[in-house]
Formats: sequence, structure tokens, C-alpha cells
Amino acid sequence: MVAERERAERASSAELSLEDRSLFDVVLDRTLGRRRRILIDRSYQVRSALMGIAGPCLLLALMIFILDRFNAQSSKDLIEMAPFMRASLLAKDRTLLLFMVLGGVFVAAGMFFLEIMESHKTAGVIHNVKRRLEELRAGRFTATVTLRKHDHFQGLARTFNDTATSLRTRTEGELATLRRLVAQVSDLIREDSAGNRAGVVSTAESLRTALQDLQRRKADLLQP
Repeated sequence: MVAERERAERASSAELSLEDRSLFDVVLDRTLGRRRRILIDRSYQVRSALMGIAGPCLLLALMIFILDRFNAQSSKDLIEMAPFMRASLLAKDRTLLLFMVLGGVFVAAGMFFLEIMESHKTAGVIHNVKRRLEELRAGRFTATVTLRKHDHFQGLARTFNDTATSLRTRTEGELATLRRLVAQVSDLIREDSAGNRAGVVSTAESLRTALQDLQRRKADLLQP
């Protein structure tokens, strides 16, 4: 009863936490999933984002320059027709230029953030695969790569998981072969203890055949 009550309390607290989550938390879940750290590979993501916004920022700066020149020429024509408006027109031009520059800065910052978020879908995958490769190198063939729905390189994850499954299956087969070899060695010792030479020879031949098969399969792995 106590255990059931504790489980019910945990379930109710989990429901409350879901209800209490802010819109920001929901957006983070949709965009980042389990990965709440946006900058996984700082140098790669920042460099990728800067390269991604370089072209649009140049076009934006060129557009601001053209609009400012066009507006300045229009104000110049108006000043020639109405010199008394010079101060107000020049002030208007400066204000408009300031707004255009600030708007350009905000647009560039928004594009930079979006590029960072997009590169997160690549950097997170690389980081995940790298960690799983380290597990494979350590001999843990149960390693699997799990990606989010919108992550890049989904095919790479499937290939990695297929490779890990193949290695795990091969290792399980070799483990079964080793179990049989251990059993044959036990039979060999038993036949030798019983003085049954024919049984010893037969078991030894079977053991040699199994070892040669294992050796051949290992040699196949080294074939180019």
C-alpha cells in the first residue's frame, strides 16, 4: 500500500510539473528535446552560424546603404526647394538611418540564433556518434545512437546501429563457439582421465576443427 501511494504521489507531481511548465520550456522541448545545451560544439556552431549569415548580412547592409542614399537625395531635393526644412529633414534622415541600422542588427542577431539552432541539429549528432564510437572502442557493443526527429544524419544513425548490431551478433556467435570449445575441452579431460584414447583423439579432432573455423572467421575480418 505504501509503495502504491508513493507511485501515485510521484505520478500526480509529474502531472503538476507538466501543467506548471512555461511556454519557454515547451518550446525548448520541441526544439532541443533532451539536449538543453545549445552550444554543444562552440567553435563549429559559431563558425557555421557566422558563415551562414555573412551573405545575407552583406545584402542587408547594401540595402540599408542604398535606402539611405536614396533618402538623402530626396531630402536634398526638398531642401533645395524649401531651405527652412533643412534641420528637420536632416534629423529625420539620421533617425531613419538609426532605425534601419538597429533593425538590421536585430535581423542579423535573429539569423545568427536560427543558424545556431540549425547547427545544433548537426553538432548534437556528431557529439552523440562520437560518444557511442568511444563505447564501441571500449568493447561495449550494446551502444546505440538515438536521434531526435528533426536531427540531421538520420541515415548515419541507422548505419551505426546496424554496424553495432552486426558486431554484437558476431560476438554472441563467437561466445557460443567458445562455450562449445570449453565443453569439448572438458570432454577431452574426462576421456583422458578414463583412459579412452579413441575418445581423446575424436574429441581433439573436433576441438581442432572448431578452432580452425574460429581462426578462419577471424582471418576474414582482416581481409581488405
